[in-house]
This record gives sequence, C-alpha cells and structure tokens, in this order.
Amino acid sequence: MSDPFILGCNYWHRRKAMYWWSNFDPGEVREEFALIHDIGLNMVRLFLLWDDWQPTPDAVSRDCLNNLATVADIAADNHLVLNVTFFTGHMSGPNWSPAWLLDQSIPPPREIISGGRVVDSG
Repeated sequence: MSDPFILGCNYWHRRKAMYWWSNFDPGEVREEFALIHDIGLNMVRLFLLWDDWQPTPDAVSRDCLNNLATVADIAADNHLVLNVTFFTGHMSGPNWSPAWLLDQSIPPPREIISGGRVVDSG
C-alpha cells in the first residue's frame, strides 16, 4: 500500500493576509481551515512573519507561540497537516524585516517592509 497523496495550499488569511499573526482570531482560522478541508485539501503551509515572531534579536513572541499551538489544534480538528515556514524574510516581492535588523544608514537593496509599512532602511 502506498502513502496517501498530499494536496495542500499556502495559507493566506482571506482578510488579513500576512498580518494575521499580529491580529490573531482563532474563530477566523477555524472557519478557513474547515473550508480548506471541505474542498479536499489535507496540508496547509503557514508563514511565520519574522516581524511578528521575533520582536527583539533574542526573543520569540510567546503570544505567537501560543497562537501557533491553537492553529495546530485547529488543523488537527480539521484533519489537516501543517507545514510551517519559519521566519519568512522574503515573500511576494519585498523583503520583510523586523525593525531591530534594519540600519537607517544603509539604503534598501529592494523594497523592505517592517512594522506593516515600507521603510527606507537596509
């Protein structure tokens, strides 16, 4: 017997896109994961936006960790497997960076977003 075929999607919150970690609502995730399951998918790839997840160089957000545990429970309830992409720094064109990593004396090599806005630092 062969392994089951895995069919999944990248998860972008319908209303919040990549900003769903900073404005987390488990009810919305539950609704969307149920829909993902209902259309026949069995894996969800999540992106952990670096800006939200590592607010300082030496700390990971406890709120985000707790929310990820909630997301894992919601996925399990919907028979979905998670594929977690840790600390997304480049996605959909621009670079995404936590503010503590930026240097205002260096021009950005490309568009950089930090704190939800385009910045002039590299």
